[in-house]
Amino acid sequence: MKSSRLQIPYKVLIANAKCWNILKKQAIEFCNNTGLHGYKYISQTKRSKIERIIWAITVFVSLGCATVLIRMAWNYYATHPTLTVIESTHHGIWNYPFPAITVCDINRISYNLTKKFVENIKTPANVPKENLIQEMRLMNELIIPGIFGNDVEKNFTRLQNIIDQNHLSIDTVMSLITQNCSTLLTMCKWKGKVGQCDKYFKRSLSLDGLCCSFNYYTFPDTRTLKNVRRAAACGFETGMTIVVNSEPNDYYATIIGSHGVKVMIHYSFDYPDYNAEIQLVRLNSQHFVTINPAEMYSKPEVKDLTISTRKCIFSEEADEVLYANVKERNLTFTAYSYHNCLAECRASITRAKCGCIPYYFPQNSTRTCDLKDIQCLKKHKSIFDSSWPKMNHKQNLLEILDDVNKVPCGCIPDCLLYYYPIESSFGSLDDTVYYNGASFSKNSRNTISIHNHSIIHIFFNDLVAFQYRRSVNYSWRNVFASFGGLLGLFAGFSLMSIFEFLYFFIIRVITDACINSIKHSNI
Repeated sequence: MKSSRLQIPYKVLIANAKCWNILKKQAIEFCNNTGLHGYKYISQTKRSKIERIIWAITVFVSLGCATVLIRMAWNYYATHPTLTVIESTHHGIWNYPFPAITVCDINRISYNLTKKFVENIKTPANVPKENLIQEMRLMNELIIPGIFGNDVEKNFTRLQNIIDQNHLSIDTVMSLITQNCSTLLTMCKWKGKVGQCDKYFKRSLSLDGLCCSFNYYTFPDTRTLKNVRRAAACGFETGMTIVVNSEPNDYYATIIGSHGVKVMIHYSFDYPDYNAEIQLVRLNSQHFVTINPAEMYSKPEVKDLTISTRKCIFSEEADEVLYANVKERNLTFTAYSYHNCLAECRASITRAKCGCIPYYFPQNSTRTCDLKDIQCLKKHKSIFDSSWPKMNHKQNLLEILDDVNKVPCGCIPDCLLYYYPIESSFGSLDDTVYYNGASFSKNSRNTISIHNHSIIHIFFNDLVAFQYRRSVNYSWRNVFASFGGLLGLFAGFSLMSIFEFLYFFIIRVITDACINSIKHSNI
């Protein structure tokens, strides 16, 4: 029994010795015949042992340096998968969609419309009409909760009960007491052609409530992309000109202490939010708002990268990636964008906290917040008004940034982006001057007094603009060439060296083993 136990490790030792001899033999032949630099000096037995050791150290140090540099190159590739560069400084302006223009009256509640509204509704006998007209100013609390600063909860309840008794929704009430686009915008001229403002501007929702928007598309439509307006020239005669009638005598409840309108310039598919370019237009002034657009697009090869690698998302991917597990969307938008995603997040938080969504968001199927929800909206205002909506105001932002996502609400930036920075200048209008309506109307006899009016010109500033390109920083060809160059520089490595290695250590070993087995079988 002891002899049989000793034979097994003895056979293993013999087999290991044979394998070692075979590998040693192939290594010597590889060093003598390979084209790699320095290896043949290691295997030459005629040279001194010290010289061979020095060459071996040199070879392994070179391989080590190549490995370290390859690792550094790979790490750089992993952390910089895409590269954004300026592709053109003279990209034709006709390639850019004209931005959306959203005009909001600073006066959010019209006195004349409010008076008319109160006269046409049923009110309790113990509530005078005059008092109700005064309380209607509280509707501004739906836009900015806590703007009045006083304890008016009882007033909210009484006013909301009257609205409910008349079977009216908050959306309907706000549309009835907010100035119409046809009265706010007196005249419009698009690319030199005068038309009714109703032809260009439609009522829209923004963070300031009900406004009037041009070239803004909220709801999905297959024809939307074709309908986006463009301008092929620059100068104020080739853009949009608006004559605004703010009617200061009709001011009743404003969002800021001023007269005039707030103009927001934004992408046609972005919800008019705080991110929009803003221009305040005061009474009796003429404003020239110039736009210097910029586009950042991604090459098709970027789509081959994972979203977590490229760190951007295409609009058509959003439904499958971000909203695949969402049973019900709170908001409805034409296309995905980073800003729309944040708006969706704010709406979701508001719904989670208060069970409703403010009326100034594009509604889907969720209950609209009313005056009874003001206290809840006021309580959580600091949370969903921030750029990190899900962050509690007591939390430290640095702690949030340590999170895996490191982006607000998991929203991913756009792979295609249009940006519209603006510059503006203005001058005062003389009340004694009459604006010649012939330039706005087919009727040359028509003239318009500019008293308490404003004129806004919005147009492209130049015939060319910047275009940025996002592309893959390192393709497989770049990585292959980079790694090959480093190995070639430090070790004289080439593609044939791989075949040499496979030949000496795999093919020849197998071939020699087969030949030896045939010889033994013949014996």
